[in-house]
Amino acid sequence: MSRSSFLVTQDTPQIQQGILDFYLKKADRFRAYFPGGEELSGSRSDFLALEEVSVQPWSGMVGCIVVEGTLTSAAIALIRERGKLDEDSCPHPLQLWFYELINDTEVLLRIADFSVWTGFATLDELQSLEKEKIPVREWHEISSEPEEGATSLPMLESLQELLIQAAKELEFKLRAGGL
Repeated sequence: MSRSSFLVTQDTPQIQQGILDFYLKKADRFRAYFPGGEELSGSRSDFLALEEVSVQPWSGMVGCIVVEGTLTSAAIALIRERGKLDEDSCPHPLQLWFYELINDTEVLLRIADFSVWTGFATLDELQSLEKEKIPVREWHEISSEPEEGATSLPMLESLQELLIQAAKELEFKLRAGGL
């Protein structure tokens, strides 16, 4: 059954936790992306310390690595802990910047730039999510297909993410009084 791509528009912690839990049950692997430098890579050492991981350069950004591994109980706990925004919706130093949950070679859930959620779901999965009180009818279907086994994004999407990232970093610095 083919998957459709959806921009997940709910940002309440309860809904996001339900979506994350749903996909953690379906996934068997994860990918976590860490750029060079400290600001967006606070959790890098924790993910590198997990068992059953591999590390590769990521072609989507210079100096970036992707850590891919099996969703062990330790990996699941780390993703749950490091995937959350602070209560004021600001990224914290250990928060995951970009990660994916994968089943075999299919991306099931992608969280980019801390808070841009993209779900890849079959009709049966959408119905299951609805039964779990996830308002999938509010999701916006988008035309991109999940990459199978690929770790790079198309050039324009990568550029857009870099611009969004730069804007959020600037906002974060301004709120912290760093500029």
